[in-house]
Amino acid sequence: MKFFALLLLDMKDQMKLLRTVFIFFCLFLSISWAKDSIPELETKLHSVSGKEKLEVLNALSEAYWGEAPEKTVRYGQEALSLAEELNDETEKARALNSIGVGHKFISDYETALKYCLKALNIRENSGDKKGIAESLHEVGIIYDYLSNYDNALQYYNKSLKIREEIGDKKGIAASLNNIGIIYHLTENYEKALEYYLKSLDIRKELRDEKGIASCLNNAGVIYSIKKDYDKALKYCSKALEMVEKMGNKYETANILNNIGSFYMAIQRYDESLSYLERSLKIAKELDAKEILRENYEFHSDLCAAKNDYKKALEYYKLSVKEKDSILNEKSSKQVADMQIKYESEKKEKEIQLLKKDNEIKRLAIERKTVRRNYIIVVLLFCVIGCVVLIFFIYSRYRLKKKANEELEAANKLIQLEKEKSDHLLLNILPKRIADILKENGKAEPESYENVTVFFSDIVSFTKMSNDLEPKILIRELNELFTKFDEIIEKNHCERIKTIGDAYLCVCGMPEANPYHAENILNSAIEIIRYLKKRQQCSNIQWEMRIGIHSGRVVGGVVGVKKYIYDVFGDTINTASRMETNSEPMKINISETTYQIVKNKYNFIERGSFAVKGKGEMKMYFIDDEEFKEQDDDSPESEEWQQATGTYRLQLLTAKQQRK
Repeated sequence: MKFFALLLLDMKDQMKLLRTVFIFFCLFLSISWAKDSIPELETKLHSVSGKEKLEVLNALSEAYWGEAPEKTVRYGQEALSLAEELNDETEKARALNSIGVGHKFISDYETALKYCLKALNIRENSGDKKGIAESLHEVGIIYDYLSNYDNALQYYNKSLKIREEIGDKKGIAASLNNIGIIYHLTENYEKALEYYLKSLDIRKELRDEKGIASCLNNAGVIYSIKKDYDKALKYCSKALEMVEKMGNKYETANILNNIGSFYMAIQRYDESLSYLERSLKIAKELDAKEILRENYEFHSDLCAAKNDYKKALEYYKLSVKEKDSILNEKSSKQVADMQIKYESEKKEKEIQLLKKDNEIKRLAIERKTVRRNYIIVVLLFCVIGCVVLIFFIYSRYRLKKKANEELEAANKLIQLEKEKSDHLLLNILPKRIADILKENGKAEPESYENVTVFFSDIVSFTKMSNDLEPKILIRELNELFTKFDEIIEKNHCERIKTIGDAYLCVCGMPEANPYHAENILNSAIEIIRYLKKRQQCSNIQWEMRIGIHSGRVVGGVVGVKKYIYDVFGDTINTASRMETNSEPMKINISETTYQIVKNKYNFIERGSFAVKGKGEMKMYFIDDEEFKEQDDDSPESEEWQQATGTYRLQLLTAKQQRK
């Protein structure tokens, strides 16, 4: 759990990390004393009764916040039962609040909200202002997790007002920090910075070093987003000094990662490498997988920035390895089940082939036996030789025919299984790469100069995935991505991968294509048309953001046992930035792509936007007029059909020559 540091990630990743890192910081400070007391409390629990036992149960429940949510809920339920038995409303509210927190940690937000609101109601009836403020704060956190930022901000402000009335400075600092989080999540960076600095001032007054370090780092991240890297480095360096002094190795590694990313953004690569190496050493010592994953990503980006693509690929592979190891249990089980099913089917087919092989051998042995018997019979029964000879010749003919038929059937089955295997390989690798891999056993990474990259994600996917049943969600995604695959294949593009709700495809690799930009834009336009048409007849409304950029891309096969064809390089990152800066049901393209296709489509110039690691970049929207269906007999359509027809003929001729 990251209580002090926020890595400099893409905006989408920042939002996810903020939701985890910042909200729990105040919780960490409030319960750190209790974690040290857990053994003492559990020992004491067996020697007390009545009111004192109730207080110990609640203290144990709170001590396990974030440590073991199931124990938080268990001790909270025991405390709740005893509080009702003793008719103690104060401790009852405390138990309800703790149970709500436990359910929050296991992502059961509906149950968490129910218990926290019950605790709030009891505290409001009793006039316990400090307890009311605490419950309001917890409800705000739950709404934040549900991405209901308006409600979260409302409850945080109510909590802040009460804490200011009663002079609870520690609580005020926590409320100010969480309000800053909401403004950060909603990209109101000026307000976020204002509240972080207010929280910092109070924590300095309280000499709360952990809180000070957190606020310094939070402010440093905001300054980095605002491109004020001098202040970003100043604040994060101070935070680093404090956490190192406190001996918190985990947060030291996190902040070292932050500072390394800042130096990389301002192209001071030697300093960046120094901080990243220090972070990597500590992360390996702690086996902190999340920090390792992010560190390897930063190393990969740094090597790519320095044009060392071989090392960039090595670090990227390490990042993928760490990411795989921290998948959630549900996803891991699904992957394992799929793998088991695949291996079982594969084993069953191998057994069937083995049976066929044994049958062929058996028939061969039987044929030899018949031949031997034939000779013996001829020698022993020469008197009736003619009759016996005719009979056995006919039997031999039938057996040979049967054996040949079964052998032919077995060979056909083997060929069919080989074709299925090749088809499966083509489902995960481009054909040219698959051919190279089958021929050489490996495929070296290649660089392609003229490639256009399509990157998209689904708007509000997290919320919709929480609202929909899993089987409905999977069915919807399968329908969408199947249609997308059909569209991009029609336009001579190559789907690289999907990552959750994100979809990545390219044109111009691994086969060069002079119409790479047009093909990607045509695919993007057709996808938007499809989604708009689908919305007219579906109760589930999906919207997408699309980003497109053209340039140089490196592609290669990642993995040994499970092959994955992946792409990387600055062009991929820039396409991702185009998607991040796009809007729902819009196609956002870079200046580079615009210069290629500016005379073939209608565009809306958006101006320049600040892009992480790139500076200011001009961006353009495809005009919504392009999303309307065009007549097939339009001059533009005929010209495009002639051009792509000529290109298809060139591809066909090239393939025939290779054969």
